[in-house]
Amino acid sequence: MKLVREKTKWSRCPYPIKNHDYMVSDGMEFCFGMRKAGTDKWEKWEKRKRFNKAWRQFETLNEKMPKEFVDPYMSNPWNAATYNSLDTFM
Repeated sequence: MKLVREKTKWSRCPYPIKNHDYMVSDGMEFCFGMRKAGTDKWEKWEKRKRFNKAWRQFETLNEKMPKEFVDPYMSNPWNAATYNSLDTFM
């Protein structure tokens, strides 16, 4: 696993996009967690996610692998009672 920082220039996008740091597999096929721009806390997901590096640029970070993680900002919506209830769709 390695830590990478996105350095993509989003000049064609009409709104600002922040570049984040990612914890990825050595071949950069899967992502295991991320650190949002402007924070120092890493989030780690329960399951790895496919990582798409197409049209994006990255640099490898010379940091140690994090040992402490915070809960991801977005919880799994399938576990939310309101999301699975029929009231949501009525």
